[in-house]
Amino acid sequence: MKIGIFTFHCAANYGAVLQTYCLQEVLKDMGHEVYVIDYRPKYLIEPYKTFAYSPNIYNSNLEKCKGFVRACLVAPIRWKRNKNFSKFIHARLNLYHLDLNDESNDFDAFVFGSDQIWSPKIASGFDKVYLGDFPAAKGKKLIAYAASAGSISNFLGKDINYFLSRLQFFNKVTVREKSLAEYINQKSLTTSEVVFDPVLLAGPTILHQLLNTKKVKEQSQKQPYLLLFQIIRNDDLTSYAVAVAKSKGLKLIEIATMYESLFNNNLKQTVTVELLLSYFINATYIITTSFHGTVLSILFNKQFNTISLNKSTDERALSLLKQLHLSDRMLKINEKTSSNLIDYNTIRHLYIQDKIESYNLLNNSLLCR
Repeated sequence: MKIGIFTFHCAANYGAVLQTYCLQEVLKDMGHEVYVIDYRPKYLIEPYKTFAYSPNIYNSNLEKCKGFVRACLVAPIRWKRNKNFSKFIHARLNLYHLDLNDESNDFDAFVFGSDQIWSPKIASGFDKVYLGDFPAAKGKKLIAYAASAGSISNFLGKDINYFLSRLQFFNKVTVREKSLAEYINQKSLTTSEVVFDPVLLAGPTILHQLLNTKKVKEQSQKQPYLLLFQIIRNDDLTSYAVAVAKSKGLKLIEIATMYESLFNNNLKQTVTVELLLSYFINATYIITTSFHGTVLSILFNKQFNTISLNKSTDERALSLLKQLHLSDRMLKINEKTSSNLIDYNTIRHLYIQDKIESYNLLNNSLLCR
């Protein structure tokens, strides 16, 4: 079967490109011919552009000048980071340039997901493409796999009727969060089920294919460290992580996807996707606010805590932690970390069971007529 994937593959974001790669590889392992449709909406590209300067956010001319100077100084950091992501995307993803108006294309099915493709907060509304509302999708099998809205609170004030009406055109709808599944089941005639994010579905075996074994070994011989992984850097969380690292006798290594610093030597700002995985594998302890940071911590059997910042993004991580009986690993900033170790023998049984169910749902939805 020839399958095209529509997802957030082009964002310079570790979780975005990893979930794309993992979904691609799982579908390939099922025996399909798989492509990632190279759809690049402006709202995905803009936040990661090399020169990021918006004068309208400043209140005075002095602040505008300072903002402009800083944007110039950090541009090389952003350029190198973007270059690393671009290299991964073009080397690891089987990209396909599809004319969305071409009804004569020879794809058998389109898989939409994972990531927050249904978040009106990101797209400033609902993107019709991620809801299969374009000519090239007519007559094709449409599958939503682990689609996410980020949080159902993002639906407030949006055209929900359009979103719900489009779901009836899908052959199968599966989502990443329980709250979204319950919302869809309550508000529409479509039945939705919760499945694993593609990174969890792929598991360590597929992720290890990305690694440079030599570099992983070299890194493992260095000083033990606590890894702090954030999307947008939070100063209070960094201070908290410094204190936790000190209490455990660990060095601190910090990675933030959407932040630049000219002076922080502990902050790794241009890490490749492959090197990021090495940092997770070799970490003694992990603190993260990221959903995929939580995912990688679990897959690599790490002792970790996910920190709640009282944002809608907490919903995704908490849904997963509850699913694997790990909800106690979510803390608020300054809460004391537990001395109890995670028993991964118990977690592994739950993980494998849910992974098999997710795999079968995806496989069966593609095979059934």
